[in-house]
Amino acid sequence: MISRNDVIIKINERLRSQISDAAIAAWAFDLFYSIEQGEEEVDIESCDAITDALDELMFADEKPFALDDADLYRLITRLE
Repeated sequence: MISRNDVIIKINERLRSQISDAAIAAWAFDLFYSIEQGEEEVDIESCDAITDALDELMFADEKPFALDDADLYRLITRLE
């Protein structure tokens, strides 16, 4: 089951430069569609917050949708 904390951990990896924008975007894309296809489960109370965050993250490697550190911290705050 995917939790809010799983997404926060991944965002923190990006903030610490452990993964690239492309890597977090690919991870978010894969996870978003796994959830949509029923291959991954999300707590019903967290579903909207998680899928909204993934929706923003999966385009983070494209210039018009790039997320800076402040954007990533806002995502963490929304997930907490």
